[in-house]
Amino acid sequence: MSAPIENMQENEFCEIEATVASGFENVVKEDAEEKFNVPVDAKRGRIAFKVPMKDVKKVLDLGGIDNCFVVMSRFSNVNFPEDELECMALLRKIVYNVNWKNGLDAWSKIFSFHHPIASCPETVPVDLGAPTLSSRFHQPKNPSEEKKPKLSKSERRKLRKQQAREKFAAQNVQKAKEGENVEKAEDLEAVSTTEIGKNDDENLNENTNNSQNVLEKAVSDSTCTVEKSAQKETLEKEQAPAPKKPKTTDQDPTKPAFRVTCNRNGQGHPFDSMGAASNFGGAVYNYFHWNVSMKQFDIEVILNIEGNEVSVCLALTRESLHRRYITAFGPTALRATHAYNMLRLCKLQPGEIICDPMCGGGSIPLQSAVSWDKCVSICGDIINNALKRTKENINYVAQSQPISLDVVRWDVTNLPLRTESMDVCITDLPFGIRVGSKMNNWKLYPGALMEMARVTRVEKGRACLLTQDKKCINKALSVTARYWKCRNMVGLNMGGLAACVYVLHRTVEKYNAEDAAQMLSTALEHAKQKEGGSPTKTDTNQ
Repeated sequence: MSAPIENMQENEFCEIEATVASGFENVVKEDAEEKFNVPVDAKRGRIAFKVPMKDVKKVLDLGGIDNCFVVMSRFSNVNFPEDELECMALLRKIVYNVNWKNGLDAWSKIFSFHHPIASCPETVPVDLGAPTLSSRFHQPKNPSEEKKPKLSKSERRKLRKQQAREKFAAQNVQKAKEGENVEKAEDLEAVSTTEIGKNDDENLNENTNNSQNVLEKAVSDSTCTVEKSAQKETLEKEQAPAPKKPKTTDQDPTKPAFRVTCNRNGQGHPFDSMGAASNFGGAVYNYFHWNVSMKQFDIEVILNIEGNEVSVCLALTRESLHRRYITAFGPTALRATHAYNMLRLCKLQPGEIICDPMCGGGSIPLQSAVSWDKCVSICGDIINNALKRTKENINYVAQSQPISLDVVRWDVTNLPLRTESMDVCITDLPFGIRVGSKMNNWKLYPGALMEMARVTRVEKGRACLLTQDKKCINKALSVTARYWKCRNMVGLNMGGLAACVYVLHRTVEKYNAEDAAQMLSTALEHAKQKEGGSPTKTDTNQ
């Protein structure tokens, strides 16, 4: 645990800001407060706190954060004018007031560069360049791309029928036109054949002379056409603009490459994020003369604009930390950051046995084996592809650090484990969207909860379940209410899906096979009613 920073000087610590999955802010806040012994400010989707400069690298050990930044300067109550050029000029001037030394010192604790990076140029430029307008923001909108009003189901049905009628009418018109053209062509051919037959003998000599004249005229016309086409090609080559030369920037090997990313939130800004990033990046280039690279960069400058608040940061992560410990991703792979936060909710103690009965790609057991190495972790799944991915991820982690974890093939409703042998059961239940189905969940959830109640310890056992199918899990909890009590619920946004984490505690009720079978039969009857009710509902709608 780090020492308090109350007596430290200002240049001995820095402000850290980290992004968090929406819903887990308080969980990550508690984790940061325990590890750094500092107050943490939690907002929606992010946390902020100050740490000593020597502990910057330890921030990356927080298992619940996705991306991490060091805040160099904050500017409050920035009055953005209504004119975009004035706003861009204002953003360019901010470069002078940024505490680059503090940010680069924190950046150097994690990354390295083969030459020293100066926090201030030798000669501070008087002008940081003229502001420019965003071409994308001022580009005229295409009327066809404008958002159309949302139509109801009946209106969409009527629109499809109208479009089908119009298409059918257009096809009939086209067929009629083709038929008329064929008839006209046949009539003309018949008339021409008759006239040629009548005048064949009379005009034989005239046709011979005319054919010679036509041949001579065709030769002369072809010659003129070739000459005109040659003149046209020459004229086009002369008038064609010169080909654009590839942009070449002199790269200074003694200076790092950088890029600027802008995150803008709020209304009333007369500019977009691309324009702000372009102008601020141009000012940074004129200030430091660093190399510019959008992909192969050493330093990423983050410009955050939220209403009238502006902050300038340096990124301390090149990619999101949710990918750590995972190399084989499945269709429903759980993020490592989500797995860590779920394990934090379980309040794990040393020596406890953690079981993931539906491990999928192994995100949860891998995270528990690495971050809670004093606990015992076991996992399993019934799908062979999931087992292969878990083993591949275990081998990947074992290359960098020792890990004690194995995976077993089993059925979650019939686990090969002794009664009251586990302390914590934690898993990511199938949502029924990408894997499984909502209807199967009505059978799976009660059976899984009943089997988890059997293998967990009475009164001390816990379960942590993640799912998006709230209706089904609530019904399963009501069926197994004798064995499980819900102590905590955490709402979570997972790619636009409103998921929820349920933290359950085992009651003092001993597991009884007969009572459990009766509860399970009740749940199965309810599932059958659901299956039998769905066709009836469909017939009614039809």
